[in-house]
Amino acid sequence: MDKSIISKLFSGAKLFFLFQAFLCLFLTIGVGVGTVQAQTPTAKADKHYNDFDYALALEEYKKLLTQNEPSLHIIENIAHCYRHMNLPEEAEFWYRQTISFPNSSSENLLYFANACRQNGKYAEAKQIYKLFAQREPGKQTEVEKLIASCDWAMQTLARPEPVEVYLDSALNTEFADFSPVFFRNGLVFSSDRLRAQSTADQRVYGWTGTAYIQLYFAERKGNTWGNIKALEKSINTQYHNATATFSPNQNEIFFTRTKQVHNKVLPEALAAGDSWQRYSKNDKFINRLEIYSATYKNDKWQDVKPFTFNKGDSYSVGHPALSPDGQVLYFASDMPGGFGQTDIYFSERQKDGTWSTPKNAGPAINTPGKEVFPVVHANGALYFSSDGHLGMGGLDIFSAEGSLSNWSNLKNLQHPFNSPRDDFGLIYESDGRSGYLSSNREEGGGSDNIYRFKPLEIPCKLAGVTYMRTRSRNGQYQVEPVEDVQLEVTVVGEEGAAPFKLMSDENGHFLFEVQTNRSYMIKGSKKGFLNRTYQVTPDCRKVTDTVQVEMVMERDTPNRPIVIENIYYDLDKYDLRPEAIVELDKVVAMLRDNPTVKIELSSHTDSRESHRYNQILSDMRASVAVKYIISQGIDPKRVVDKGYGETKLLNHCKDGVSCSEEEHQLNRRTEFKILKK
Repeated sequence: MDKSIISKLFSGAKLFFLFQAFLCLFLTIGVGVGTVQAQTPTAKADKHYNDFDYALALEEYKKLLTQNEPSLHIIENIAHCYRHMNLPEEAEFWYRQTISFPNSSSENLLYFANACRQNGKYAEAKQIYKLFAQREPGKQTEVEKLIASCDWAMQTLARPEPVEVYLDSALNTEFADFSPVFFRNGLVFSSDRLRAQSTADQRVYGWTGTAYIQLYFAERKGNTWGNIKALEKSINTQYHNATATFSPNQNEIFFTRTKQVHNKVLPEALAAGDSWQRYSKNDKFINRLEIYSATYKNDKWQDVKPFTFNKGDSYSVGHPALSPDGQVLYFASDMPGGFGQTDIYFSERQKDGTWSTPKNAGPAINTPGKEVFPVVHANGALYFSSDGHLGMGGLDIFSAEGSLSNWSNLKNLQHPFNSPRDDFGLIYESDGRSGYLSSNREEGGGSDNIYRFKPLEIPCKLAGVTYMRTRSRNGQYQVEPVEDVQLEVTVVGEEGAAPFKLMSDENGHFLFEVQTNRSYMIKGSKKGFLNRTYQVTPDCRKVTDTVQVEMVMERDTPNRPIVIENIYYDLDKYDLRPEAIVELDKVVAMLRDNPTVKIELSSHTDSRESHRYNQILSDMRASVAVKYIISQGIDPKRVVDKGYGETKLLNHCKDGVSCSEEEHQLNRRTEFKILKK
């Protein structure tokens, strides 16, 4: 692995540190730990650093700063400690100091730029990335992606999603609190708050200087939370236990647990880059993550058992997430054969209750970077965090549609769901609009916190115009406004509410107030025209926004051809293109809006090939289009198909005339006309 991308597996949340401890390549910076050096203050600090006890190392390095002239080694390692502890504000300050040393490595420039990016200083980060590329020309492609992400982040910050994200003060402490999941009448979440008053039970994790992570339950009390208590010791063992998921009946839990295994990594294997786990020649053990499950019986969790495919001796699995039906378990792992540092995998529950061999969720989800914290929504959508897809910095939350290894429609949830820092662990309430996420964003003090989110109903205006189109023989449109169209507007989801009515003016214009995060159904009607229904969800992100809408009205004159947009065909083919489905759906909507109308749907070809061939081809094209319309629930008696071959060309491209492909395609069209009302 290239040193320039060596970082903890899960930068950000404290649970990231669990993976970080064994997924970072061991990189010795400065003096080693030897017999002589071990007696020096610098060696003491370096030993803590090399043992990944960064909180302890920081204390020693800062003592050295008060006693000696600052050196690159000390300043650099302080910066590295803050980076590993995912404190980008402090890391930025100290990396800024490292670049003043003439022999500072180019990696410090990259780390400096990354810290600026995590602090939202995108313009400065871009300039530093460019300096890094000048010193490391071989990394130009990587740098271009990082610069592109800075540009994208500035754009999404300037136009955030209409969502309010705010701290949940009842759940959070000064420590790390993250990854909530609904359980019975409350939430289960992960935290490194001290779980007992007994000093003996307040174990400290040397990497972060805080307690080990445990699972807690918060009881819902109206719109806030009541008693918060740790889960029983059958779940919360001595070390880290975190990120839970529950079966549909809430009687089965899967969660992440650390495991200590004997250190079997040889120094030569480490030097060859064959190991991602934590490694120090002074350690007898290394830590890895595993998934465990338990069942709820007699008001307590029992029968705790490991996931079949745990393999702590070789790699980690963690962050479990069950599908809504409880039959698929998604999780993150650094097992061999993946696309990057950590990937999302899945395993299917078999009829006998066992789990199938894990499979990778595929390249639509996974990248050369880190994909972590999967969550499956009630509708089956997958939410996960990644630093490998285009994002704002750190981990961003993404969504995808599909299942198993077949995913599509990947989306970055954008700001304010995402921030320059790490964002992960998103869950929705039953309304599908509000919910919770975890983040170490700056406004929360830099520690992991649980945030609530809800849609913002920002008022803005919808400006529309009603018009009709006529098409000339050369295929060009002429537009004419339609006045006095009666418009009935209803809010989708508010069944029973009376629609409000308005009319388009003499120029076809209309205007009314709307709110974001709401969908509106607009029905336009006028004598002599077909009824038209249009649904719009205004993208109002600012009060000053005005959403533009066009409503095309078509006359209901019988035997007057109406061209359907984009229903074109490839040469010599009658298959429907994807864009054709969209336009045919508009015909379906028109037929539903005008239940007394019967239409002829016709298909036309260009003049190439023989008349007989073109007639057969147009018949087949019309038949395919009509079959699709009928498949959407339209009465077959209301729509008939007709092929006209090359008998009704729209332009001069008849037999023997030379024409461009675009001119020929204009003739390969589909139309409909009203037969009767």
